[in-house]
Amino acid sequence: MSSAPNDTVYVDKAWLHMRWDGEHDCLFAEWKGFATSAEFQGALLKAVEVIRDRNGAAFVNDTRKLELVSDADQRWLMSTWRALAIPAGLKRLAIVIAKTGLSKMAIEDMLKAGTNPVPRGTGDDDADFQSRTFDSVDDAWRWVTTPPATRR
Repeated sequence: MSSAPNDTVYVDKAWLHMRWDGEHDCLFAEWKGFATSAEFQGALLKAVEVIRDRNGAAFVNDTRKLELVSDADQRWLMSTWRALAIPAGLKRLAIVIAKTGLSKMAIEDMLKAGTNPVPRGTGDDDADFQSRTFDSVDDAWRWVTTPPATRR
């Protein structure tokens, strides 16, 4: 979790480190462990604020150490966060997931059920939106910084 001189830290708590990554020109969140529902939702609302204020289009969300995403928080992601993130300018969401664990299962369940927190092409504002899961932060950064025409 190195920071460059042009990085800005927005959240630095025991459960999350969130910063603007100047090298990759995107928001980066590294979850460190369990977050209460209020902490989880508050952090993701902060992410929307940063994306809007920085005119950011990409968000790398490292959830490998996030311990649990409750059913209520999953519903909140789909009903509230999605409706805020895309109009704020989010175009690419890279979710780095753990190889095992409860958060991995929750994220995969949302994706398999077609309840991706930000599905592609479900409205005028999000027609250009893409999201993917990754095993590593490096792969996620590579994807969000690759021009759309060459992205796989």
